Amino acid sequence: MDEKLVPEDLRKAYSAKAILDLEKEFVIPGVTHYYENPLLLVHGEGATLEDSTGRKFIDLFAGICTTITGYTHPKFVATLQWQIERLVYTSSLYATVPYAVLSKRLAEVAPPDLTQSFIVNSGSEANESALFMARKFTNNPYIIACTHAYHGRTALARELSSAGWRTVPEAHPPGVRFQPFGKEYPECDVQCARYLREIIRTQTNKAIAAFIVEPIQGVGGIIQPPPEFFQITHEIVKEFGGLYISDEVQTGFGRTGDKWWGIQHTGVIPDIITMAKGFGSGVPIGGFLTHPKYAEKYTTTDSFATFGGNPLSCAAAIAVLDIIQEGNYLQRAMEHGTYLKKLLKALKEEHKIVGEVRGQGMMLGIELVRNQTTKEPATQEMLQVMELCKNEGLLIGKGGIDGNAIRIQPPLELTKEQMDQAYQILDKAFTIVEKNL
Repeated sequence: MDEKLVPEDLRKAYSAKAILDLEKEFVIPGVTHYYENPLLLVHGEGATLEDSTGRKFIDLFAGICTTITGYTHPKFVATLQWQIERLVYTSSLYATVPYAVLSKRLAEVAPPDLTQSFIVNSGSEANESALFMARKFTNNPYIIACTHAYHGRTALARELSSAGWRTVPEAHPPGVRFQPFGKEYPECDVQCARYLREIIRTQTNKAIAAFIVEPIQGVGGIIQPPPEFFQITHEIVKEFGGLYISDEVQTGFGRTGDKWWGIQHTGVIPDIITMAKGFGSGVPIGGFLTHPKYAEKYTTTDSFATFGGNPLSCAAAIAVLDIIQEGNYLQRAMEHGTYLKKLLKALKEEHKIVGEVRGQGMMLGIELVRNQTTKEPATQEMLQVMELCKNEGLLIGKGGIDGNAIRIQPPLELTKEQMDQAYQILDKAFTIVEKNL
C-alpha cells in the first residue's frame, strides 16, 4: 500500500494530550474515556493493545466485548482488504455476494429452524428490528424484558434497559413490562421465572408479543441465571403466544464456550437470536436470526436500513465465522474460560474485596464488595482497581448497576500466559485497594 495516499492528518504522530485537546474542542462531552489519564490506542495484535507511547496492554475487555477474533488477525485483515478493492458499499436494494453468503453461513451455525437473517448495523438496531417483527407477527404490543438488562441505546431498546443508565426522567412506553432477574439459586426455587405468568396475567391482555433476555447479562454485571430460568420462562412465553428472543449481542459467536450461542447451554430453542459486537469483531454489523414463518410479513417498509448488509461488513462477518471455526474457538473459549475462572476464584479466596466470581467461557465477572457479608458495593474501589490495573498493563471493563463488577470479555486469542499475568496484576491491585476497607 502506498501510505502517501492516506490523508496526512491520519499519518501524523499525535500525543495523547494532542488528541484529547482536539476532542475537548470538537467532540461532545458525552463521549468520555476510561481512566484519569485516558489512553491513546494506536495498534493491536492478538489480545494486546498498544498506546501512542509504545506501551502494551493485555486487553480483557475487547473494546466492549467486540474484537472476538483479536486484533489484526491475518485472515480478517486480508478479507477486508480484498473486499475494499471490489465493493465497499451498495444498499440491500441490490443483491451482493457477501450478504447472501453471510446469511447462508449464519443459518449453518444457528439453532434448529432459525434459517433466515436480517442484517443491520448494531445491537440496538438488531433488538429494535426483532421486537418490531414480533409485534407485527403477533399483532400484540406487549414486550417483557428482565430487570438489570441492557438492550441498547435506540428508543425502544433504551426503554427496555434497566441496568442503571437512566439520566433523565422518562417513563416506560406503553406495552413494556419487566421480569425479575434474580441471582439467589437454588433457594429461590426459580420463583422469579415463574412470576412471568403472573406478569402476563395481570399486566397485559393475557398475551404478549415477545420476551427478550440475555443468556448472561453483560452491562448488568455478568449475571447468569440457571438453565431452569430459561426453560420455565420459555414454556410460559409459548403458553401466552409470544416469541422468545435471545439477545446474544454479547454472548454470541462462541464467547460462552463450546457452543455458538449462549442460549444453547440452557436447552431452550429461541424464536429469534439477535447479534452484534463479536459478529464483525470490530467492524459495525448487527442483525437477527429467525424462523421463516415469523419473518414472512416483515416487509421492506418495516425493515430497510441504509447501511444494513453492506458488502464490507458482511465480508468481515464471514471472516469472523471462518476464524472461529478454523481456530476451534468454541473449544478454546471453554477450556481457557475454565482456566481463567479457576484463577479468579483463587482471588476470591485470597481477597476480602471479591464478593463473587461468575459467568462462563470467556464472559466472566468479578463482583467487588466492601464487605463480603453485607455485599456493600465497592463502587469507588472499582475505579481504583481499574487505574492500578491500567498502570500495570491490564485493561478491564466495568459493569453492574452499582458499577462494582469487573467485566472480563476478552478476545478469544487471549493466551494462558496472558491470563497468568492478568491474575498477578489483579492480585496486586486488590491487595492495595482492600487495605483501606
